[in-house]
Order: sequence, then structure tokens, then C-alpha cells
Amino acid sequence: MVAPFRRDEKVSIQHNIGGVDPDYGTPVENWVTLLDRYWANVQDELPSRAESTSNGLDLSVRRSRLRMQGAGAVTGKMRAVLHSRGDLIMQIISGPAMLDDRVHYEFRLEAYGG
Repeated sequence: MVAPFRRDEKVSIQHNIGGVDPDYGTPVENWVTLLDRYWANVQDELPSRAESTSNGLDLSVRRSRLRMQGAGAVTGKMRAVLHSRGDLIMQIISGPAMLDDRVHYEFRLEAYGG
């Protein structure tokens, strides 16, 4: 049995339904909310693990772990909006991973910059 965790942050999950710009015919992103202000647990990765260098270029990447109950419909092609952190938008980069209790799911999130 997995240890319980606090559901102390409101998170919205969005998915991109896409679309085409009517004037130029180019693809546009059209994000639609799948889960709105859902209680979850978000834990930031330590800075020592989030820092990386690629070809001499320092990348400022902010990574977090998201745990939610009953979020089996969420995929890696979606994004999360963390409302308690100023509506921070983070891309889901991996998951879902079902935890041992078979009720909770875990995802990894990533955002660039500050």
C-alpha cells in the first residue's frame, strides 16, 4: 500500500484539440480544460536534479511531480495549470504511472524559465 499524500493544490488539466487558422491555414493550438481545479499533490524536484547542460548551454528547467486520484484519462500530450502557483502552465512529460494502491496516478511536469 502506498503512503497517503496531501491533496493540497488545485490543478487544471488541459488537452489540445488543435485547429486551423481561418485566414492563413496554419495549425493553431486550442487548449480545452479536461479537469478543472482538481485537488492534487505537486512536489518540485530539487534544484540539483533539475539543472542540466547541453552542449555547453545551461538550461533552466523547472520539474515537478504531480499526483492525482482517478486521473487515468490524463496523458503525456496534455498540460497542467497549477493555480496555487500563479496559474503556472507545465507540460506533462511522462506518465501516467499508477501507484501501488491502484487509485492514484503520478506524472512528471516540466516548465522552462523561472
